[in-house]
Amino acid sequence: MNRRGKKLFYLVVLLLCAVLAALPWVGFSYGIVWIFLLAVYFTLALSYDIVGGYMGYMNLGHSTFFGLGAYTTAILLNQGFNLFAALFAALLLAAVFAAVISYPLFRLRGAYFALATFGLISLVEVLTTNFRDLTGGSGGISTPPGNHMVPSYYLVLAVAGGTMLLSQLVARSKFGLALFSIREDEEVAKAFGVPTTLYKGLALVISSAPASLVGGIYVWNMTYISPHSVFGLEIALSPIIMAMLGGTGIMIGPLVGAVFITLVQEFLWTKVPYFHLAMYGTVLVLIGLYM
Repeated sequence: MNRRGKKLFYLVVLLLCAVLAALPWVGFSYGIVWIFLLAVYFTLALSYDIVGGYMGYMNLGHSTFFGLGAYTTAILLNQGFNLFAALFAALLLAAVFAAVISYPLFRLRGAYFALATFGLISLVEVLTTNFRDLTGGSGGISTPPGNHMVPSYYLVLAVAGGTMLLSQLVARSKFGLALFSIREDEEVAKAFGVPTTLYKGLALVISSAPASLVGGIYVWNMTYISPHSVFGLEIALSPIIMAMLGGTGIMIGPLVGAVFITLVQEFLWTKVPYFHLAMYGTVLVLIGLYM
């Protein structure tokens, strides 16, 4: 991109940021809710892309970090912690969890890795359901009530912007180059001295941070979650479909996929409210066949 193109790009970005910042002040409440959900999905898709796109490992259990962040934040908010302390604890727990599971999971590759990570969601969902005293069981958990739509809107936009910056820093670093080499041929990368085990674990830890943060912001805004709402099939597959639809390994890919899938969801909710899940599943199948 030449200098003029860069200036135009930065101008468009600044104008977009100004518009997004002004929306809560012009009474566009419906748009705020939609953009909030779009930013959540975009952050999940972009953070998934660090492992699924840059490194080429399809992590079907990426939404586990989202659910852990949501439940950790909800529990700590109910214990009287302030939001930022709860979010930091959620991020820390997700990072530790990612570090612990990285070694056994990354001993697997291909479809075996994908199946193992997908089973991880079911495992955590069952644990969340069984620890009733802490998580509320299948009935879910509520947080202190309040109208947090506007502050959570700004927070999730900040996390989405930070995730974009993080993604770019990773892609342009030596660490990112190592991830790309693992994706192309892991054995060759290892033969040339890339510490593949360490870098794969580090990539999973990095990808867990944005997902856990948006999970915490999501429950703070919604004031209620259940195991199904944060560990269900829809939240598990949507970010992956978004990343793959727009193109993995590039930042614009998850954004394009997130906008498309979120628009489809919104259309189905409003036009076919009683069959939206069946129609949504059909759309996902058609996208998979097309891809």
